[in-house]
Amino acid sequence: MLRKTSLLILLLLLAAVPVSAAAWGETWKWNEFNADYEKFYYEIISGSTSWDWELEEDVWVESTSYQLLEVTKIDDESWMVTQAQTSRMTKDELEGLSFMGGLSGLMALMGGNWFSEFMVLGMFASDLEFEVGNTMQLFDGSRVRVVEEQKVAGVDGFLARKLIREEDEEGNRRERVTSEWIIAPDVGWPLAVKVFDSDGNLTYSMTLLEYERR
Repeated sequence: MLRKTSLLILLLLLAAVPVSAAAWGETWKWNEFNADYEKFYYEIISGSTSWDWELEEDVWVESTSYQLLEVTKIDDESWMVTQAQTSRMTKDELEGLSFMGGLSGLMALMGGNWFSEFMVLGMFASDLEFEVGNTMQLFDGSRVRVVEEQKVAGVDGFLARKLIREEDEEGNRRERVTSEWIIAPDVGWPLAVKVFDSDGNLTYSMTLLEYERR
């Protein structure tokens, strides 16, 4: 009798798994490229303060660049990958250009006050279930919340907002948005990213302009 009861419970649990998975939503297949060909073309805007010697004060300076990623599958073990970056340069920057310029994109990712926000990808990529209303707590005390569905470059995704609780000067607790991500669970790179500083200023944005998959 006990064996029959245990078997019945097991069958009920197995039957419930697909229902639960559907109710919880999909998780993000971060950095996975399963199509024969995928193309990503992004606009990237970054901003920071810089000292203006004429005005004798800090001014906000923005720069815009464009990034291309193409991934073509050769076989089950190899892919052909093309990456390109387009940006505006001053004369001094152009004169300093060298064959090492191909590393500039990587060097840019290693700096800036938004780099830590990119580390969150590895924290929630495979754990957060993308369904509106879902929330996940991170080890640093921040939370990632799935807010709503949004479409970018013709691709349906979910807006995930990362928030952290802080105290203001008067001791009142508040939630501050540190970054926003628009993610399609079956697309390996984000559709859009926004990163904010402690004052709520947008310091970095990465928006998908074109996406192709076949």
